[in-house]
Amino acid sequence: MIVECDQILRYLAAMESLRQQHIVLARKRDFPFECDPRLFSEEQYLLIRRWGYWYQGLSSGDLTPFTNEQIAFVAAVHGDRPPNENHAAAWWRYLKRKEIEEKHGDAMHSSHQVDSDTFYDREMAKQVRKTMGGVNLREHKRG
Repeated sequence: MIVECDQILRYLAAMESLRQQHIVLARKRDFPFECDPRLFSEEQYLLIRRWGYWYQGLSSGDLTPFTNEQIAFVAAVHGDRPPNENHAAAWWRYLKRKEIEEKHGDAMHSSHQVDSDTFYDREMAKQVRKTMGGVNLREHKRG
């Protein structure tokens, strides 16, 4: 009987320690949003900014999930099941978007513009119109 009580007390102490680890990360706010926020709903953005440190702890394995909801969150984020719940869906989307931006970031944020203002300068455009106008007129008369 004493052995069982000691085991229960050790278990409860471990659970309290685990709970405290969760509380420390859950209290942290203003998670740095490291990808383009325009692709997220306002709700998703706010969830990540508020709970991002805690999400990160759970998904990275730094925190051990101890409720069924936390276990489901980790499974959804790791792709073992669809992220049906708002928190898991927001964090899964954030991680995937961040992965895409890290892989293709330079190409995604580059600007494809010609060095000069236009392809033709004003004089070239006049010459093209004159030439094409002459060709069209000759073809119209011939046809």
